[in-house]
Amino acid sequence: MPQFPILIFEGDQAHTIETEQTYAGWLSRYAFVQAAGGIMRNENGEVLLIFRRGRWDLPKGKVEAGESIEAAALREVEEETGMKAEIIGQQRYYGYHVYGTYGTPMLKETVWFEMRPLPGQSPHPQAEEQISQAVWVPEAEVTEKFKTSYASLQQLWSEVINK
Repeated sequence: MPQFPILIFEGDQAHTIETEQTYAGWLSRYAFVQAAGGIMRNENGEVLLIFRRGRWDLPKGKVEAGESIEAAALREVEEETGMKAEIIGQQRYYGYHVYGTYGTPMLKETVWFEMRPLPGQSPHPQAEEQISQAVWVPEAEVTEKFKTSYASLQQLWSEVINK
């Protein structure tokens, strides 16, 4: 169960959810999707971003049956960027947004982990997931790139840089 209050994004609109009862009401209207991803920085302080379907993003994806959140985050980062990583620290960030796929409305909870790459690698985008770029971006430029991305990602990045 999340720590309240949380924000659930519907497009660019954020809804503040303050109680378990209110959250349960949201869950009753949507199929729940659990996802995990990584906020990865290299030794130069650059952040690994992907460019997918016309927007900058962070690597993430759905948790598979029987898989831990941490394992899913590491797997998804590797699949989408070609980069093996390790989770650093205990900090977790949570993001919530709704979307529709094939007519099914979904509520996605994404758990984000801070990561660093294992040595001797360079990023490669996963074309079959419509990722056209996987690149290191100076931290000072990430906020600007996210201005035209998803509102939930903008909020996440604000939380990360202000922690």
